[in-house]
Amino acid sequence: MMRFISLQSIISGLIFLSISVADLTAQNSPKNLSAFRDSTDNAIDISDWLVNKRGVLVVPSIITEPAVGYGAVGAAVFFHSSYSEKNGPPSMTGVFGGGTQNGTWAAGVFHMGYWKQDRLRYSGALVRTSANLEFYGSGQYLGDDPVNLNLDAWVLLQQMKGRIGDSKFFVGGKYLLFDTDNTFEVPVDLPEFDGQEFNSTLSEVSIIANFDSRNNVFTPTEGFFLQVTGTYSDTWLSGDALYGRIILDAIGYFPVSQRVFVGTRFLNNYTIGDVPFYARPTIRLRGVPMVKYQDRNTMEFETEVDVNVNTRWSLLGFAGMGNAYSSIDEFDDGKSVRTLGTGFRYLLIRKFGARFGMDFAASPDDFAFYIVFGSSWFR
Repeated sequence: MMRFISLQSIISGLIFLSISVADLTAQNSPKNLSAFRDSTDNAIDISDWLVNKRGVLVVPSIITEPAVGYGAVGAAVFFHSSYSEKNGPPSMTGVFGGGTQNGTWAAGVFHMGYWKQDRLRYSGALVRTSANLEFYGSGQYLGDDPVNLNLDAWVLLQQMKGRIGDSKFFVGGKYLLFDTDNTFEVPVDLPEFDGQEFNSTLSEVSIIANFDSRNNVFTPTEGFFLQVTGTYSDTWLSGDALYGRIILDAIGYFPVSQRVFVGTRFLNNYTIGDVPFYARPTIRLRGVPMVKYQDRNTMEFETEVDVNVNTRWSLLGFAGMGNAYSSIDEFDDGKSVRTLGTGFRYLLIRKFGARFGMDFAASPDDFAFYIVFGSSWFR
């Protein structure tokens, strides 16, 4: 439910800010323009600027999540060092806040740390939010007649991963606390809940293992990303119920030629035990509002084709399908959805192979567009 305040939104705002700064520089200080131009083709490129950036950066961004409407978010990010000084990703600390047209708002603090020559990776956040969503219910309940739902929540996230030797394997753990006061616009009658207001507390610990052979962490064109996450929740952790999750995320990138690249993703989110209806997984394909397709389990498949028009610009098309189902035996009776979309990318940070652009996606009843930095599958 917190996808609309993802780190990608902050990074996308960084790109917008960088382009604006580049325009002002071109008008007022020709000497500094080289920081926003690539010496190989004189195209707009912020590689050198990012490599040497340190200190505080103010970042504006746009929210386009269809479930909460259009909006804006701003952040102040402190770079503890520059990429060139550290010879690797710099640690970052920031504060942010934003809102959308349907009254949703969020504010918080976050930190991302890269330590011991990138052998340890930490991420953490504390967020206060009030989100207004349309709740469609799990399984077949409510169906096409959603009920407006407000989530007034505190969110705490702590995650640490460590590299195994000099390999491409990482293992680690994560803790998530999601304490929420929930209010339906009208009383609902569900098997798990009957009424209008309730408090919920998710307290989850997870073990994470992943393999990453991508040739680029931002916009890869070759390699694999495989991650398995096992999650446990119980009342002794101050959670509402005893349940677990097993999440498999498998992504592959395959070069067809020097200009054409194909990517595929398979995501399976399987729950075990007495998982509360408000904690059940939701389909997160492009073009699908979050929490619209929700059940005890979800399965998604998406593929995209990226065609380089030239060294800077590329066009892509993608298609996906997802299914929210209560059990393996009832897979065919689940709520399924298909999506189709297109987009474009511009190679804005050549030294990091990072592209920036937009995606336009549609499902049978919805349409959405997204500002994208890097791969859409890591937003």
